[in-house]
Amino acid sequence: MTKLTKEEKHKQCLKEIKATVFVVFICFLWHVLTAFLLNSTGWTIFHMPAWFVVSVLGTVILAMIGVFWLLKFVFIDFDYDEEESGDE
Repeated sequence: MTKLTKEEKHKQCLKEIKATVFVVFICFLWHVLTAFLLNSTGWTIFHMPAWFVVSVLGTVILAMIGVFWLLKFVFIDFDYDEEESGDE
C-alpha cells in the first residue's frame, strides 16, 4: 500500500474521478452515437436490430476495457484514512 501525503491523496482522488468520468463519457458516446447512426440502416444481427447489438454489446466491451485501463494505469492502492497519532 502506497503512503501518500494529504495533498497527494487529494490529487490522486481527483485523477481517479476524472479518469472514471472520462471512461463513462466514452461509453455514453458510443452507446448513443451507434444507436442513432445505425437506427435507420435496417440491418440485423441475430434477428435483432444492428443498432441494439452494436450499441449495447459495444458499450459492455468498452466498459470492460475502460475498467481494465483504470485499474492498471490510474488507480493506486493507498489508505485514505488519516494516520493515527500516537497520543490519545
